[in-house]
Amino acid sequence: MIRFIDVYKRFGAREILKGVSLDVDEGQILFIIGKSGAGKSVLIKHLVGLLRPDAGRIIFEGQDITRFKERDFYPLRKRCGMVFQHSTLFDSMTLIENVALPIRKHQGLSQRESLAQAAGYLEAVGMEQMASARVTDIGDGLRKRVAIARALTLSPRYMIFDEPTTALDPLSALRIDRLIRQLSDERGVTSIVISHDLRSVFSVADRVVMLYQGRVQLDGAPEDFRRSVDPIIHQFVNGLPDGPMEL
Repeated sequence: MIRFIDVYKRFGAREILKGVSLDVDEGQILFIIGKSGAGKSVLIKHLVGLLRPDAGRIIFEGQDITRFKERDFYPLRKRCGMVFQHSTLFDSMTLIENVALPIRKHQGLSQRESLAQAAGYLEAVGMEQMASARVTDIGDGLRKRVAIARALTLSPRYMIFDEPTTALDPLSALRIDRLIRQLSDERGVTSIVISHDLRSVFSVADRVVMLYQGRVQLDGAPEDFRRSVDPIIHQFVNGLPDGPMEL
């Protein structure tokens, strides 16, 4: 389990997080939603040590990581696969070489052995037929599938997805959603998904947390958001231009 306990974070005069508390249960697909600037990515960066809270605590599998030194985060980061909005693949490599790179680095395998393992991870995301393609030869949706395959090479217990379906066509977005669901159902992976894509939220999420003005506005099942009479939740979920939410 991961716990964020009363987390505060400020950048200069701007207070981004104002006492955020939430738990991430094992095997769960948790979506964190909210408008741009709500603090979604800021919150998750605390988990892997990219940011440190001004106040509050973060508990990772029973261990308080709030005051970890940089080196203390190395084993934690191996347990957390991260897939960024931009896939951060190497253009100069083929798809299979991109996936094989962390295998070779962390397991000390030969090029041949690492490529053989990488082929299995590409197969897991349905990309085995394009193993020899270059990154520049494929679209954003396929790149994100390769990025997921690369993240899986460390056998992570947790996956963090930052806007995984942004700018994708509906079919590509659906395939990414199915992969996230598959990781939970078949591998028991716990996923934290930062997203604005309400279609994904209502089709994939086990639980949803909405941040607004630095605090948790609602924490519940997707259906709780559909039924909510909170005017801020109603405006966001229905994409309404008029309402109490500051645009």
